[in-house]
Amino acid sequence: MIEYKKKLLIGTPRDASLPRTLELVVGKLRRLGSFSGERLLDIGCGGGAFTRALASSFPEVHGIDIQEEYLNQFRESVKDDKRFVVSNMSASDMAFPDDFFDTIVTIETLEHIPDLTGAARGIVRVLRPGGELLITVPNRWFPYENHGMQIGSRSCGRVPLLPYFSWLHSRLSAARVFTVRDLDSLFSAKGLRRFALDYLWPTFEHCGNPLQRALRPSFGLMRKLECSPLRMFGTSIVVRYVKPA
Repeated sequence: MIEYKKKLLIGTPRDASLPRTLELVVGKLRRLGSFSGERLLDIGCGGGAFTRALASSFPEVHGIDIQEEYLNQFRESVKDDKRFVVSNMSASDMAFPDDFFDTIVTIETLEHIPDLTGAARGIVRVLRPGGELLITVPNRWFPYENHGMQIGSRSCGRVPLLPYFSWLHSRLSAARVFTVRDLDSLFSAKGLRRFALDYLWPTFEHCGNPLQRALRPSFGLMRKLECSPLRMFGTSIVVRYVKPA
C-alpha cells in the first residue's frame, strides 16, 4: 500500500522560517536518538536547516537531496565549515560505501520518494552495525491529507479524511502517508529494530492553509495532545530504528 504508481509531489523543505517547527522536530529527534559517532547523513536535507541543527557532535556531515536550488542554499550556508558534504543524490541510488554512517535522519521525505523500497534497501546498506535511523513521516491516522490530491489536471489542498481510505488515497494523493506497521515492513523486515516511537502534532506555522494563522494560539494544546492517549492521531510519526551490531 505504500508503493504508489502515480507521480508523487516533490516536497518543499522546512527551514528556519518555521522556528517552532524546527525546534520541536529537532528536540524530538534528539530525545529519541543518541546522535553519536563519526558520520551523520540527512536524506532530503533541502536547505540544511535541520541538518545543521543536528550536526553539532559529528566531525563529518552529509546532506543529500535532488532539488539543486535548495542544495545551493545549503552549500552557501556551510561554505566555511569543512565538516559538511552536500550532494545532489537520490535516496534510492546512494553512492556511499556499505556501513558508512553512524546516524541517518530523514525528515518528511520518504513520502515523496518514487522507489521507496530501493531507498529503504540503500539506507540499511549504508547504516553501520549499531547505527541509528531516525524518521519523521506523515501519519495515516491524522484526519487530513496535508499534501492535497489531484484529479486529472485539477489539484486540491488539504483534504479531510482521505488518509482513512487507503485505496482512494493511493490513487489521488500527492504524497504517501504511513502507519508504524508500514515503516516496520520497510525497515524491520530488512533487519533493523525499532527502539523508540513518538508523534508530532501540528505547529500551524505553514502558510498553505489560510486557517493556520488563526490556529497558532493552539500550539500549546497540540503539545499536550502529543502526551495524551490521542497522540497516535498526530500529523507525523517519529521513529528510531537501530541496525544490530
